[in-house]
Amino acid sequence: LMKYAMIGAAVTIATFSAASAQADGADRNTTTPIKHVIVVVGENVSFDTLFGAYIPPKGQKVFNLLSQGIIKPDGSPGPRWSKTTQKPGINSGVYTINPKRGKPYAQLPQVLQTGIVDLQTAETNIGTPDTRFPANLPNGPFQISHWVGYGTNNSATGDPAHRFFQMWQQTGGDNKKHDLFLWTAITAGTGGDNGATGPTPSNVQQGGELMGFFNMAQGDAPFFSALAKNFAMSDNFHQSIMGGTGANFFAIATGDAAVYTINSQFATPPINQIEDPNPQQGTANFFNRDGYKGGSYVNCSDPTQPGVSAILGFQKTKHRASHCESGAYYLVNNYDPPFDLNGKPMALAADQFVYPPQTVPTIGEALSNKGVSWKWYTGGRDGADVTSDPLYQQAIQRVTAQVKAKIDSQVPKDLPEPGRSQTVTKLLAQQGTLINQTAFALAQKYIYNNIGDPHNASANVVGNPQLSSKLKGLDTFYRDVEAGTLPAVSYVVPKNASSGHPGYSVPALYEQFLSDLVKKVQSNATLWAETAIIITTDEGGGYFDTGYIQNLDFFGDGPRIPFLVVSPFAKKGYVDHVYHDHASILKFIERNWQISPLSPRSRDRLPNPKTTASNPYRPANEPALGDLMSLFSFGKN
Repeated sequence: LMKYAMIGAAVTIATFSAASAQADGADRNTTTPIKHVIVVVGENVSFDTLFGAYIPPKGQKVFNLLSQGIIKPDGSPGPRWSKTTQKPGINSGVYTINPKRGKPYAQLPQVLQTGIVDLQTAETNIGTPDTRFPANLPNGPFQISHWVGYGTNNSATGDPAHRFFQMWQQTGGDNKKHDLFLWTAITAGTGGDNGATGPTPSNVQQGGELMGFFNMAQGDAPFFSALAKNFAMSDNFHQSIMGGTGANFFAIATGDAAVYTINSQFATPPINQIEDPNPQQGTANFFNRDGYKGGSYVNCSDPTQPGVSAILGFQKTKHRASHCESGAYYLVNNYDPPFDLNGKPMALAADQFVYPPQTVPTIGEALSNKGVSWKWYTGGRDGADVTSDPLYQQAIQRVTAQVKAKIDSQVPKDLPEPGRSQTVTKLLAQQGTLINQTAFALAQKYIYNNIGDPHNASANVVGNPQLSSKLKGLDTFYRDVEAGTLPAVSYVVPKNASSGHPGYSVPALYEQFLSDLVKKVQSNATLWAETAIIITTDEGGGYFDTGYIQNLDFFGDGPRIPFLVVSPFAKKGYVDHVYHDHASILKFIERNWQISPLSPRSRDRLPNPKTTASNPYRPANEPALGDLMSLFSFGKN
């Protein structure tokens, strides 16, 4: 047995060495001077929410709240403020993305604290009023930092609804009108399938928070603003999928959507996991079945399925194919990936909100097949990510207190001192390993973004040790940067608390994370000289945005999100208007390393946009997506 084990080890080492040599050669064989791409993905902020008051360098134009005259530089209403007036839809009894409108709201509803997490108790607010904001905000965008200081210790704000059918309804598919964002949020919310603490028709747990924006003209988001002025940004970059984090992270890795299968065959999910966005009888717009523990799948090939015909009807007017295969139920909202961090399959059942192992082609597989090195670094995957985090110490204190209380209850009260205290201390010490393990698991749960680790959903990746070994944490990323061993392609996902996600993070914390990352990369002069750091978010978080949306298929596109390229080759201070989405990152990587599109149905197969001077934002050859090359200047290279 030992003999064969040693032979196996020798073969593994030889194979790895050959693969490393091949990867090094393929890594350098690029069509541009860029040899390293680092893709950083934060969370949940729209373009207008973050860049709505950005003032570009002289000679550049940007399409945002300020440039359109919707707001003034001080954040107050501008001459075209009425362009953003919110109106109620009128319930027609079935789901629609273009209902008749009622009269405008007199004012915004009270901003709520939904989703704000108390990091001391780990309790999440479920919709109480946020009294830092007035209850009579005008009907339109408002400056968040006017009421809650940007980047202060108490700057977390409520979490807007951001789900698939809700975003379709808010935007009408192309965002031609901007008046239903509020109505959808405060009538549908995040769905009613979330148990006793979930939204109800009488308490949807959504208020005016989605209409908020930060004001760069007044000094908000200074690092984002500085990056935009010194490197390149896009004001026409979009989330790939209407809706939330899980579906968009999957699209970031695949250019596609996850699908429900059993034994590699299309199958029908449990009924409670299938979306039904038709309004419940007697409600304004509260969906029959939708929620984080409810509907997330849709068979969009069948127009008789709830909600499907409204979207297909819109696509027919755009002459778009749905790209929905017959009998396939696609995942359009958040479920947990099918494997845990150790590669163990998770259970599938009606009460288990986990999607099945996927075989949709991934960018990781494509890079490995080409011999190009890559890693996907997710904060919380490495042990050091957890043990170095303040949440771990808080978890140890909490678990220790719980264990001590249990021991106290079991040690006889009449045991005389100091014997009793010594006994409790001794028993507590014996539980040290269990306490640390329990605290580690508890802290990791809050630190690690499991739905932001999409390769962990791939049976092909998780089942292949050479591929699964490329799924790492931030500690490994920083060590790779320092040692000069960074792969050609890196995806970096912050810890949850640094992601910028409303409720448990803020954009200022994402800025801090980015500042540290950029500084570390730039400190390695050799690495920096041939690197492009791509910075974006997974989706817009349900926040208001005014940008045009191009319909590509049933799944999206979705609203605009922030996008920056930080590189010696980025056009300085440039604002790019070419239409892009997450698949554009795939296209850039594929073009740089001469890789084919991932599949016949993945978005990276689409052509580059052809634009006109009269409308640089809308491709004349829809559907089309850029490959990011327009943000770079390579000279004669």
